[in-house]
Amino acid sequence: MIPGLDFVAIDFELANPKHSSVCQIGLVKVRDGILGKTHTHYVMPPVGQQHFGQRQIDVHGITRRMIDGADGWELMLPRLEAFTGDLPLVAHNVVAERSMIRQTSEAIGVVPPAFTFYCTQRAAQLHLPGQESYRLNMLVEHLELPPLQHHDAGEDAAAAAHLAVRLSEITGISDVHSLFPVMKPSPAAKKAWKKTA
Repeated sequence: MIPGLDFVAIDFELANPKHSSVCQIGLVKVRDGILGKTHTHYVMPPVGQQHFGQRQIDVHGITRRMIDGADGWELMLPRLEAFTGDLPLVAHNVVAERSMIRQTSEAIGVVPPAFTFYCTQRAAQLHLPGQESYRLNMLVEHLELPPLQHHDAGEDAAAAAHLAVRLSEITGISDVHSLFPVMKPSPAAKKAWKKTA
């Protein structure tokens, strides 16, 4: 237990190269350094973004048929906000996740909530200098964290959560806001969540 280490780890997979084509979301809530249940959900990408690229399929194995009946981002975004509450969102290379939230939201005509974002990759670069690689799977192996099935959103979110907890243990920093380097504000961070059209 690490009192004060509270956050939500997040990861996405995409249907195609566009950041507005989120097709899977993975979430893990961490309270006092203890991981909760991993939540993994398929997401129906916005209209016009539902083509699955072969390169993306080769990476994550998700096809268009697999997401038939999945909820769209208009339902997933408010659930994400409710699940996260006032906790920060943490991901490995979180700039990508932040962009996916923003661009998928823009594709359905809404501005997302002003989440706080922190990056485990940047935290590892700060606290573990000199690593051969700062890729998530390499850090998992180097730090002997639970093995992951890379490129599954739930697995990657859980791996980022384990990495953040391990960095807290290594550094002795239990405050989540002190553990991570400060991120620049998102382009949409100052706006309220509302319909844009």
